[in-house]
Amino acid sequence: MMMNFKKNQNNAVCSMDCKNCPNGASQPNPMDDPMFEKSIAMLHNWVMLEAIREDHPKERIVMVILPGAGGELLTEDGSRDIFEDVYDEMEADLVADGELLLHYDKSDVIETDRTRYLLGAAEVSEIDQNGNECSINLFYALERTIDYVNENLTVVSIGGELVPALRLI
Repeated sequence: MMMNFKKNQNNAVCSMDCKNCPNGASQPNPMDDPMFEKSIAMLHNWVMLEAIREDHPKERIVMVILPGAGGELLTEDGSRDIFEDVYDEMEADLVADGELLLHYDKSDVIETDRTRYLLGAAEVSEIDQNGNECSINLFYALERTIDYVNENLTVVSIGGELVPALRLI
């Protein structure tokens, strides 16, 4: 019988591949780390941003998010197609310490215990240093959007059913 001997992180020799080794052989899977997941999302969004910028250099780029379903980078025209008739009447809130502008259909908002929750889609754009709405064009704005969604994503109970929602602050 052949034994496979390995050194664990404490330099001890062990013949077992035990996931819960008391000698420290068990190594956490880096892909289980939430920061790894965020890094992959950031990389994906950065690639998408560059592709959209190349194809539509003069159009404003926004992110459309849906609580519980993630987000997608689009041109402003692509966002208009999603929101159709309500686009021009959407509400807008400054979020993420005034660095992002969140547009949403006010009929998708509920209020409980003096907290407002968004149940539907929203368009996110960046606010520049002069306070003007602009295209999402920096890696930092993508990260800020992902952080804002992760910090405010929750569930609310509607008729006994749990529904993903974004807390509006």
